[in-house]
Amino acid sequence: MLPEFPIEDVIIQFAVVVAAVLSVQLLFERTRVPGLIGLIILGMAIGPGGAAILPEEPVVELFGSIGLLYIMFIAGAEIDLDLAGDHKREVASFGGLAFILSFVPAAATGLMFGLDIWGALLLGAALSSHTLVAYPIISRLGLPGRRPIVAATGGTLLTDTASLLVLVVVIQMSNGEGGLSWLTPILLLAILAGGALLIVPRMAHAVLANKKHTLAEKALFLLAALLLLAIMADLIGTEDILGAFLAGMCLNRALHRRKELKEHLEFIGRMLFIPFFFVETGMRLELAALQEPSTWLLALLLIAVVIASKSLAALLVTKRFNYSRMEGLAIASLSFPQAAATLAVVFLGLELGLVDPVTADAIIIVIFLTCLIGPLLTRYSALKLLRDPQ
Repeated sequence: MLPEFPIEDVIIQFAVVVAAVLSVQLLFERTRVPGLIGLIILGMAIGPGGAAILPEEPVVELFGSIGLLYIMFIAGAEIDLDLAGDHKREVASFGGLAFILSFVPAAATGLMFGLDIWGALLLGAALSSHTLVAYPIISRLGLPGRRPIVAATGGTLLTDTASLLVLVVVIQMSNGEGGLSWLTPILLLAILAGGALLIVPRMAHAVLANKKHTLAEKALFLLAALLLLAIMADLIGTEDILGAFLAGMCLNRALHRRKELKEHLEFIGRMLFIPFFFVETGMRLELAALQEPSTWLLALLLIAVVIASKSLAALLVTKRFNYSRMEGLAIASLSFPQAAATLAVVFLGLELGLVDPVTADAIIIVIFLTCLIGPLLTRYSALKLLRDPQ
């Protein structure tokens, strides 16, 4: 008897996704193509817009929603706040320039391709952030403490925060909230952030420093803090991904002091929840949109915007702080990849109807190519920097 699609049994749904995720990641990692690209393609292939083997609900949607929160949590937790604090001027200069120089042309491109003002602003917010996909290369080569690297990694904190704040304003205004009513959730978010940054690190110290608690119990505390702040951010009228990002910031120093616990928590997310998010993202996209010439034209223009704007930001910072040309290339290449915050913002925009399938698929192409170009250039510049004196 032939199986009926889409598969309704939740256990079989879960088994199919896990087996497919494993196969895809092994295949793509061997080709040096980022695994997330393979997972998005997988979702497009097996989802409603493709072969319709699986439905989005309930398994993929549930685990994918948690995976999105995990991505934003890790984005807030991976930046070394102590190093960033020691180089505030460089961090602020690069973060501010990278955001502004990317936001304006990306939003303008969105308007050119028929997005309304809110969709265009959302596109600008998405591409003004960046993801430290190539940071493991820098870490393995022992370069995280160099001033230009700190400027690039610390700047991620500013670009991602600004991108998410624009997201909040756009969502409020696009829902018809007039006047200054959009300020209310921003103020509530500021209060939530202030309280969380005051309370959560102290709670984390009390729990994580206690030797009576097992590693699993400590990881559960961190997961509980992540989910609680995500829920609270949603309740005050913003987005749960902001709460997840805030949780990463609150637990940042605690996790940097406890590498084993950080790796333990990230392992859970990267093994299970985050792959489901990329699969779910693929399920929401339309294969037909990839056949549209406008999709590829938009993607190429946006890639040009990303590379040109981030390169210009890196060049200006390089001249201001007397970095070498190779250090400038390292800064630029670290900021090329678009992944976590970009995908999170566009995912919400698609869900809310602020961006269309053509734009969403164009962003997937942007993610694919920037995640290839960025790490290659980062590796090249990092190896060159190793031969230079500190």
